Amino acid sequence: MRAIGVSPLGALFERRLWGVLLLGFLVFSSAMSVVYIKHVNRSLHIQLEQLQQVRDKLHVEWTQLLLEQGTLGSDLRVEKVAREQLKMVVPPTEQVVVIKP
Repeated sequence: MRAIGVSPLGALFERRLWGVLLLGFLVFSSAMSVVYIKHVNRSLHIQLEQLQQVRDKLHVEWTQLLLEQGTLGSDLRVEKVAREQLKMVVPPTEQVVVIKP
C-alpha cells in the first residue's frame, strides 16, 4: 500500500534530493574548514617569523653584552680603574702578608 499522491519516482527523487543537499552541505563545510585552517596557518607563520626576528635581535644583543663583559672585566681595565678612580696602589713587598691554610 502506498500513500495517496506519492509515486515511487517521487520518493526516489526526494531521497536523492536529500542526498544531494547533504553532500552539498558536507562539501561546503569542508571548504570552510580549509579556509579556516589556511587562515590559522598563515597567522601562526607570521607569529613565527616575528618571534624569530626577536630571537635574532636578542642574540645580537647577547653577543654585544658578552664582548662588553670581556672588555670591562679584563685585568688591565680593573687595574686602571683601581688606580685612577679608587686611588689604589700596589703595597710594598714588606707589607704583603701571605696566609697559608
